[in-house]
Amino acid sequence: MKFSLMIGLAFLTGLAACQSDAIPRPEGLPAPVDYRLHPRQTAYQRELDAFVQKNKLPGAVLLLKKPGQPLWAGAAGFSNLEHRTPMQVNAPFRVGSLAKTFVATLIMKLVEAGRLDLEAKLATLLPETKGKIVNAEQITLRQLLAHTSGIFDPTNDDVRYQLDMVNNPRKRYNLTPDQVLERHVYGRPAAFAPGERYSYSNPNYLLVGKIVERLTGKTLQTVLEEQISRPLGLRQTYIDKRDDRNVARGYADFYGNGQRMDVTALDRAEADGGAYGGLISTAEDLFRFSEALFGGKLVSQASLQQMMQPYPVRQGTTTYGLGVDTWPSAVAGTGFGNNGTLAGTEANLYYFPNRQTTFVILNNYGGGTHKDFLEKVMGED
Repeated sequence: MKFSLMIGLAFLTGLAACQSDAIPRPEGLPAPVDYRLHPRQTAYQRELDAFVQKNKLPGAVLLLKKPGQPLWAGAAGFSNLEHRTPMQVNAPFRVGSLAKTFVATLIMKLVEAGRLDLEAKLATLLPETKGKIVNAEQITLRQLLAHTSGIFDPTNDDVRYQLDMVNNPRKRYNLTPDQVLERHVYGRPAAFAPGERYSYSNPNYLLVGKIVERLTGKTLQTVLEEQISRPLGLRQTYIDKRDDRNVARGYADFYGNGQRMDVTALDRAEADGGAYGGLISTAEDLFRFSEALFGGKLVSQASLQQMMQPYPVRQGTTTYGLGVDTWPSAVAGTGFGNNGTLAGTEANLYYFPNRQTTFVILNNYGGGTHKDFLEKVMGED
């Protein structure tokens, strides 16, 4: 999400709305797994603590799985500054666009079941988009998944959308996906012809989520539970709107004055319940999902390869496949997974097949962080 100067000036109003609500006290999480007997506990925890301090984060969680070592996870800082709640390794986070990888996996499972075709056109899958989304009769499901549809993205490119969200997050939170499409997507000119180039657009996955629900006759949450969460034992992973008192609060320093402001209301308004960024999960649940996806337990190897392969475009380049992005590493090769950012949170999950290594890193501070230390911890034996 981008915040222009106008957004920053208007943020005073939105901030007042955010802070006027009493921040609920967390109810307390189940006792976390104790990873302190891990042979690299001291070294890994030291690196995580330094990461939090260097980036002035409220808190963070890091999970590492490397060959020849048991799983490790550590936490630092706080999940809720108002109540000084210590961060735990099993703290749930809003993980933003990591939702897209889950939703893309659901699509691939429907394709494998013969219920969907990746070359099916948007106007066929969702007839109401005909005449409302430019090129709806040419845009394929594959192009929606790969962000090559050319559909306008109000999240990043529409000042009115951003102002509406900042000035009245409660109102934005209560909008349905159909209302978001009607108000901010339908009738907009295309950014480019389908397949011409890559451009990240959250409405792609808003539409994909609708396709899943239309085809199955079930809510996206129900399909997620049936196809992924329940089979894998993901106990704290969901995509619908719920009481979020135990979810790590989101913070940001919009004015560059070193003051961390609670912007959870904006994160909730932007993402909760949305197929493009509404997933809530934990580091451990995300790791289980990654192991199952890249281990061939959720989709076939052929489907997985399509997800991992950057989608070809006619202009420019892309590192993005079907709900899966890449992460280059000098020590671990190319990683596959995704990242997610909201106003007050940041999440990354990547698996590196050449080194059989996975990391999950979550923090509750928007604006980006320096993660150079990951090269060090992935490279150490």
